[in-house]
Amino acid sequence: MSEVTVDPKAAKLRRDYPYTARLLCCRADPTGHYVVAGATDSTVQRWDVLTGERVPLVGHENWVRSVAFSPDGRLLYSGGYDGRMLCWDMLSGAVSPLRTVTAHRGWLRCLAVSTDGAWVASCGNDRLVKIWSAADGSLVREFSGHVDLPYSLQFVPGAGELVSGDIRGNVLHWRVADGEVLRSFDAGGMFSHVGDIAPFGGAIGLSFSPDRGRVTVSGLHKVSNAPAGNRRGVAMSFDWVTGEKLPLQECRQKELDATMWRAVYHPGGLMIGVLEKEIGFWHPGAEDVFHLLTTPDHIFDCDLHPSGTDLFTAHFDGHLRCWQLQG
Repeated sequence: MSEVTVDPKAAKLRRDYPYTARLLCCRADPTGHYVVAGATDSTVQRWDVLTGERVPLVGHENWVRSVAFSPDGRLLYSGGYDGRMLCWDMLSGAVSPLRTVTAHRGWLRCLAVSTDGAWVASCGNDRLVKIWSAADGSLVREFSGHVDLPYSLQFVPGAGELVSGDIRGNVLHWRVADGEVLRSFDAGGMFSHVGDIAPFGGAIGLSFSPDRGRVTVSGLHKVSNAPAGNRRGVAMSFDWVTGEKLPLQECRQKELDATMWRAVYHPGGLMIGVLEKEIGFWHPGAEDVFHLLTTPDHIFDCDLHPSGTDLFTAHFDGHLRCWQLQG
């Protein structure tokens, strides 16, 4: 991704890619050609970024909750609440999956691809984290260290290591080669209960800063009435070397009943987080947003285009929107 200068205060809607079902996740193709989104009608929708041409990818039997590309953009992986992981050949343009893997008992919640593209990680409602071979879809290793539902995954950039976060805010740092837990991070402040019975919150998203100096957990805190949606979106970061918990990053200038479903880092260091209908922008390490961009509807996911100048957002109203982060 190019290290370009952006000006979020001058951001504007560049393009709207409409669909008819709610969108739960999105990712931009590393080559910049396509953007994809997982939908509640069990499809993956693929758009040509320039022309807007849309092609449905059909193969799941339940909501598609996670999508991830290989580093070269050749392969797309999708994970659904049917517990399956599908692999799609982007070069051939095929609309049927290249491979289908029954990955988890119950929902598959998150996917991640290693920096070199050799491994795909998944986690699901069976409380397992699994590593798969990208070459043939075979199971490489299975991790069982989470005592509750794992929600998020991220490979450590440039290393044979993985981090995974669960609903109780436990973030585990694994060595992939042997499945050893190297250490853990406590994001328990992002965990709550609904009526002291149902678990709520946790490590919903994971990301690394561009310099790999911090690992960031996104989600919610300050829950006052979970059934009514009263909570605040937040990012909790840890120094990657020392494990020190860093100051929380949230929206203090405006009260938003929100979950930060995902936070991504721009190469220039800005953190971008989605908060219900708002996109928040934080200077590196700053505790409060310096700008909020209001969108037409609730956002479930976001991703940066490889150019670094555009941000895609997946919305509850079925629209995938592209925001130009420059004037």
